[in-house]
Amino acid sequence: MNSAIEFRKISAGTAEAEVLYSNDDICFYLTDPKTGVLRDKGHDLDGVSVAGKILVFPSGKGSAVVQDEGLFSLKENGNLPAAMIIETPETVLVFGALLLNIPLIDGISENDKAKLKNGVRLRLDTEQELLIIVTK
Repeated sequence: MNSAIEFRKISAGTAEAEVLYSNDDICFYLTDPKTGVLRDKGHDLDGVSVAGKILVFPSGKGSAVVQDEGLFSLKENGNLPAAMIIETPETVLVFGALLLNIPLIDGISENDKAKLKNGVRLRLDTEQELLIIVTK
């Protein structure tokens, strides 16, 4: 049986989806709202869709206006990430997650974070304090 990964809840919710891992901060304004594809030259996820994924990344980047507009546009088109796991909570990203009901967590140990590779399927339930790897 898989053991639960410890975390700190920022925005409540549940999700089960594949991990999409990035080493780079993300500006959601630079995603195509109709596809969820990130369009940010030089970003390690340039050309990849964030839609429906449990997105693991350091933090957000960009002003409140562009970051929130990007998230709202993704929501309107049904292309939000299923959940977000971040290293550094920044105000704009936290506000967007709370407002749009995107599960958002942080506080994962480096050892556990190393297990969160692209394609790994996770189950997250912030109320049950549950984050487990479903499939590797």
